[in-house]
Amino acid sequence: MLGTLGEMTTKHFDTYVPRDPFKNVTYRIEMLNYAANDKLAQAQMKQMCAEDPLFYINTFNYSYSPKESIYGDPRSPFNLYDFQCETVLAILDCIDKGKDCATPKSRGVGASWICLDSIEWCWHWRDFLSFLLVSRKQDLVDDSGNPDALFWKIDYIHRYQPKWMLPSGRHLGPKDPNRKLLRLVNADNKSVMSGESTTGNIGVGGRHTTIFFDEFALQEDGYSALRGSRDVTNCRIGNSTPRGQNHFYKFCEEIAPVVMRLHWSRDDLKSQGLYTIDENGKTELLDSFRGKVRFRKKGSKDIKTFMFPDDYPFQSCAVFKLRSPWFDYECTRCANDKEIKQELEIDFLGSDYQFFDAEVVMMLKKKYCRPPLLVGDLEFDPVTLDPKRFVENERGKLKLWITLDGSGNPAYDRKFCIGSDVSAGTGSSNSCSSVVDRNTGEKVAVWKDSHTLPHLFADQTMALAKWFNKAYLAWDRSGPTGEVFAQQVSQQGYGNVYYRRNEKKVGRPMTDEPGVFLNPQAKSVILHDYRDAIDTHRFINRSETGMDECLQFIKKDNGSVEHSSSINAEDPDGAGAAHGDEVISDALANLGMKERQETKKPVENNEPPYGSLAWRIKLKQDAEAKKLADCLGSNW
Repeated sequence: MLGTLGEMTTKHFDTYVPRDPFKNVTYRIEMLNYAANDKLAQAQMKQMCAEDPLFYINTFNYSYSPKESIYGDPRSPFNLYDFQCETVLAILDCIDKGKDCATPKSRGVGASWICLDSIEWCWHWRDFLSFLLVSRKQDLVDDSGNPDALFWKIDYIHRYQPKWMLPSGRHLGPKDPNRKLLRLVNADNKSVMSGESTTGNIGVGGRHTTIFFDEFALQEDGYSALRGSRDVTNCRIGNSTPRGQNHFYKFCEEIAPVVMRLHWSRDDLKSQGLYTIDENGKTELLDSFRGKVRFRKKGSKDIKTFMFPDDYPFQSCAVFKLRSPWFDYECTRCANDKEIKQELEIDFLGSDYQFFDAEVVMMLKKKYCRPPLLVGDLEFDPVTLDPKRFVENERGKLKLWITLDGSGNPAYDRKFCIGSDVSAGTGSSNSCSSVVDRNTGEKVAVWKDSHTLPHLFADQTMALAKWFNKAYLAWDRSGPTGEVFAQQVSQQGYGNVYYRRNEKKVGRPMTDEPGVFLNPQAKSVILHDYRDAIDTHRFINRSETGMDECLQFIKKDNGSVEHSSSINAEDPDGAGAAHGDEVISDALANLGMKERQETKKPVENNEPPYGSLAWRIKLKQDAEAKKLADCLGSNW
């Protein structure tokens, strides 16, 4: 056990280690002078370091940051901010208790140093532990000339510690017997740090106290690394900025029980002048620096401290809720919003090129989304598929945003379309049917389940279609699950369905093939149509989950539109993750609504063309008929 780290706080640390940067430097010098030639004092210092990781880091450890260097020296004492102290203690608690943890981060908050300092403290002061450091390629794990390499950072920590603090025989240089490529041994307590580049066979054949994945979102074979490392260690630390909904997103959202978001707004320097603007346009200052702000003006090379200017050009907070002068300046240096969301905002969805506009989606959610009026299940005859009754059940699979008539059915004079996305029914993604009113464009129902097999889902959807006044049905026929659905529809003889069109012929005539064949091009087309429909309020979506799923779709470089979790071929089923199934069913319902509007038969005009022979004959016939009617009328 590492001790009572779970109960440790930063409060006691404040009592004897100064937090002010300049006072901290003075304190470090005093401690080094105090123990320089005193063996007893050195022993006391080592005991304090072994008992208190915050004292150790804030008194004896340095960090390296050439970008953030203000005074021209990239070497600086690692004087932790409050959120960094909390993160160190949380990481050590996870190592102690054998729990996975993740540190999704903004760029430049010292996350890699925090993780490495925590691991180095364990290696330095605890016996017989084993740590594996992993990055996407070997040069980023161990390269004596590369400051970005993980072992370079470990060596750097030791470079600025007094010799009496280091383990026996430890020194910087090629003659250190305990330091080899990708390996560092503590000769005193036999703890080991080793390194690997990312592969699917992480640590195979060994066992480790902790595996640290640095910039995990960038590593290839990420899913394989997660699978391969599960049996190797009880504690995996994943550290990275986001790169869409890939393996790091899965690790943060579904695997790691402890997630510490290291956002720029928690950094004391970056958050100076922190502000937000509410919906009414009122600016609220959130920083605690009494109006003093330290930032670089655009076009200036210097960072200076200013009083917060009265005429400061505050920026909109519609997308980024928290801003500061530092953040505003960094935004001017980013190429686009994607870069801001990826590097600064820890936005997994926004770090891809989102297909649906996030601001528009949030506006539509606020305007139209609401809890369902009814939740339950539709009972139906399993043979004829005729609906019997709707039964309310808070755990039901059918949600309704429509009132039912006195018989418990939808109003008989309303017409509906249903769009269906078919899954395999194995629990990895949902089968989903969305119901929309053909006249109003309002989504009135959704049915979802991840464990219903395709043929049973087809029966459920046809019963739903019958209940909704023989609704027009369009489903995704691509793949084996869509084909099973189609066969079931054919066997049951449900005829009010979408038929594939021949896009290569003039007029796009219908074929005799029912269902929508969603190849990548066709999927992009229906999603573009659906996006236009919700943007122009022709499709009113009441479902909050359906609107939230819109934000998970991204536009790829080739122009196609995909759900973000499906981009990663290594995790094709994405068990437990949303696959945008409700969005696809909504888009198919919108396609059905559009199809029925296009195929409405125009009122036939039986009048013959003016001046034609048929027109003259009809004119004569009308005149004779009128004469006959007049005669009959007078005689009567």
